[in-house]
Amino acid sequence: MRYPKIIEFELTTACNYSCKHCYCNAGKKSTNELSFDEVKKVLHDLKDANVEIVDLIGGEPLIRQDIIDIISYAASIGLDVMLNTNASLASKEIVKRIKEVYPQLKVGISFDGHTPEIHDFVRGPGAFEKTYRGFLNFLEEGFDVTVLHVVNKVNYEHFEEMVKFAMEHNVSLYVDRFVPVGRGELYKDLLLPTKKEVEHVRKVIKKYENKLTFYVEENISGGLCTAGREHASVLVDGTVVPCGHFRYDKEYYMGNLKEKPFKQIWESYNPDILISNCKGCPHFSNCFGGCRAFAKKLGLDYDPIFCEVHVDDKEG
Repeated sequence: MRYPKIIEFELTTACNYSCKHCYCNAGKKSTNELSFDEVKKVLHDLKDANVEIVDLIGGEPLIRQDIIDIISYAASIGLDVMLNTNASLASKEIVKRIKEVYPQLKVGISFDGHTPEIHDFVRGPGAFEKTYRGFLNFLEEGFDVTVLHVVNKVNYEHFEEMVKFAMEHNVSLYVDRFVPVGRGELYKDLLLPTKKEVEHVRKVIKKYENKLTFYVEENISGGLCTAGREHASVLVDGTVVPCGHFRYDKEYYMGNLKEKPFKQIWESYNPDILISNCKGCPHFSNCFGGCRAFAKKLGLDYDPIFCEVHVDDKEG
């Protein structure tokens, strides 16, 4: 039975960084960014659809001047909310204000490495120190924090240190794989991980699985992708996609919240469209098609990280 477990809500494309891997090419504010009243309507839509967790993302959500009001409103209607942030703008004052309106807020903070050298390679000079200060501010106020980590060709070999970083700070670790979308397409050759590199990450997760809480995407762990099954993304203009990595692929758009309520969009969508190239394969029950966005962005019908037919693919 399909149900909307985690729905991302992209509040803005404005961002104070220009990360190499950014799938939404964040930086400038979109001319289609929703107003506060429109944001409230979307939050009501998600509540009415019994969404389990709403993940507020960007861009950088803390750039919005009304972010405290948005978080407060989400709390007032009973939504379970997570804030997805680079934390560089999370001053002690801002964090205290957030705690006043929603102390149960879940907070996901992006770290691309456990040191400035690795992290700043993706995000720019000085980014690690700013993020680390914000990270500590959230911890000091007692928030439930998860480190958000995107595995790429540069940082994969330091993944065990990233695990230890999370353990040292007593936080959980979310693990995703780089997909060359948006600005990420420009850095595909630099950041694209191989099959062996992803396997290395899986081995480290296995080593520490009883010592740390992991949240691992299927594009790392394997298994049927949850896009359109448990997960979807509301883009900055209200467009709904099964996964944010399909933001530029109109053939996969589910609908727009300016035209239909989320519940109607969700219930009318068939996620099998994403696995149509793989579902009839005799090996499907082993690899489940892998990451369909990853395959599409490489111009392939299959994900070379998981495909058991094209096992000698050069990307693997």
